[in-house]
Amino acid sequence: MLNGLKSLFSKKNTNARFAIALRNQVGAYACEKGIDEDRKADEFITETTESAGEWLHKLLATHTFLGSGYLVLSASHYHSVQINKPDLPDDEIPLAIKWLVKDIVPIDPDDMIVDYFDSPVIVAGAEKINVVCSHLSHLKKFTDTFKRYQVELKGIITDEFAFANLVDDQENSTLMVCQQPFEDVFLLIVNQGEIYLSRRLRGFNDIGGYSREQLSQGICDSLNVEIQKSMDYFERLLKQAPVTQIKVLLPVTHEDFIIESLAKNTQVQISKIELPEPFGKLRNCAASIGALKECEKVGMVND
Repeated sequence: MLNGLKSLFSKKNTNARFAIALRNQVGAYACEKGIDEDRKADEFITETTESAGEWLHKLLATHTFLGSGYLVLSASHYHSVQINKPDLPDDEIPLAIKWLVKDIVPIDPDDMIVDYFDSPVIVAGAEKINVVCSHLSHLKKFTDTFKRYQVELKGIITDEFAFANLVDDQENSTLMVCQQPFEDVFLLIVNQGEIYLSRRLRGFNDIGGYSREQLSQGICDSLNVEIQKSMDYFERLLKQAPVTQIKVLLPVTHEDFIIESLAKNTQVQISKIELPEPFGKLRNCAASIGALKECEKVGMVND
């Protein structure tokens, strides 16, 4: 979890929660007034939207969001890199990170906001941290919009954390294949709520536009290769027990066909991620639904 980003915002104990997930120029939201009542999720699309900032402005101008919640950044709004953990006291690491990644990510250090989370495993004998960074000026436009409409933002998370919330905590490792419309496909390996591996797959963002015939002519095979590479890395380099299940969330017409095709080439149990009700069919809103579960977790801690 991105604790540093979360601490930028005030926290209020309330049963009303929301989550708003950005994509390139459109996005989705989910909200609830209580744990089991008045739950809603939907996409929000405007014909005149030219940027995510304008999209967010129009959403908050036309919808009422009660309580507090999270903003979810899609991969187009942040950079994520893994580096060796600096040999520094924990309270000094946040200040040092931007200078350690300044030559890796295309953001000027003076306009960089960063956070990090520890890798749950040692890689090649070294402790690692996963660094998430974005343009401070970019995020400030979003936070200023929330303030303008007096909507309380609890924090900001990335889509990979929102996706990870969609599988139950368990001792065995789960490989997740997740996507939101026209975004890159993510491969995640999650165990007991921790992300052990996160990969963004280039070239699959249009997977929803392919027919069954096209999917059969190499697309599913290519996706299967990437899944196998991730499982091999997890077992051989990270020295972890094998993945026990693969869970898929692809908001596309032929999701079931893709799952069937992948199942032919793996001995690991593979199935569709089932979203909680009443969100079951709103797979294009999965990132916001996952972030809504983040609100629930924080609410339980506050309670």
